[in-house]
Amino acid sequence: MIVDITGVELTPGNCGIDCLGNGGHTDTEGNIVECCCDECDYLMCCLESHDDRECKKCIYEDCPRSKK
Repeated sequence: MIVDITGVELTPGNCGIDCLGNGGHTDTEGNIVECCCDECDYLMCCLESHDDRECKKCIYEDCPRSKK
């Protein structure tokens, strides 16, 4: 599991659709979770230009899409 400094669980890949830090999700109290993308180390994994084959070489074991 990857958690940013605000405590938001990040899920890189899939164009950011699944990530709780994409600005489109709410927390348990119904507040919109602020977008974390601008500061995210995994932003490149969420762009359409990202090649899923890169996941096979991923060194981040905490990433849910890592093939390792």
